[in-house]
Amino acid sequence: MSSQSIKKIAIFPAAGKLGTSVYQHITKILPPEQIVLITRHPDKIPQDVVKAGIEVRKADYNAPESFKDVFNGVSYLFLISYPSIEIENRFQAHQKAITAALNSSPGIEHVFYTSLGFGGDGQPRSAAYVMQAHLKTEAWLRELVSKHSRVTFTVIREGIYSETWPMYTGFFDVQGSDDKVRVPHNGSGPGVAWACISDLGEASANLIKEFVGDPGNARYINKIIVLSGPKSWSLNETAELLGKMAGKQVSVEQVSFDDHANDRKVTTPLGSHGPGGNQVAKDWTTVFEAIRNGETSVVNGELERLLRRQPESFETTVKRMLSG
Repeated sequence: MSSQSIKKIAIFPAAGKLGTSVYQHITKILPPEQIVLITRHPDKIPQDVVKAGIEVRKADYNAPESFKDVFNGVSYLFLISYPSIEIENRFQAHQKAITAALNSSPGIEHVFYTSLGFGGDGQPRSAAYVMQAHLKTEAWLRELVSKHSRVTFTVIREGIYSETWPMYTGFFDVQGSDDKVRVPHNGSGPGVAWACISDLGEASANLIKEFVGDPGNARYINKIIVLSGPKSWSLNETAELLGKMAGKQVSVEQVSFDDHANDRKVTTPLGSHGPGGNQVAKDWTTVFEAIRNGETSVVNGELERLLRRQPESFETTVKRMLSG
């Protein structure tokens, strides 16, 4: 393939947890000259990646002016969502990045957008506040491709990260003396089809490779793919697993929405996800209604298909986190 015919894929932002996982896997299956990593912290990209010939560029969601020219020469954009649960600011950040990529030279042809594993099997609605900016972005992408015949998209609803179980258990302290997971939910199913970040990154990289290899026949053109784990764990089962790891009996205690949203154990660690006060925790607490509605329980086999193996079990991830 000549340098003129190589179509580059840019990953932005490339230094976060999911971005790092994606590039770690994609560098094994695509040539370095086809990969562009865009991050606000280029120094966080390991030197061995740079020495391999992978181009690193600098841009920042919080500095839209940094998008000028940063997407030049890129045909495909893998856009990882802005890290906040706010709706408007988050949506506008996505809009600005994608618009800049469309207006670059020669302009992107396809956007992979990392949405979130709420909304069931690709539904355009969710009870979870955290999903609303994703739904707005998904709707905007559909509108965009109806106006720009040269651009297509794939929405990847990345499953609920196994590593984020503390957020769904009221930040339960496994090492502490407590034996109750206090959440506004009775713990019964439907539950959460947990998937670890490394598997989601690898599957996303393989999805990119699948597309790049044959864009005309790719499976998810202008569609949503849900990447979720192989089993839906009820919150009761999740609590029992945490108890097993701690060597004690742990169960779910249902509390009110307000009790959860005002619990300092919840409000303190959620402080970085949006504006101050308890509003972030109140917005976050809506995830339990979404879980109750079955939005996070989809098990469809697409993660296994892309990995070509069984995903890491939730139990394995939790054990690694607690031993680490």
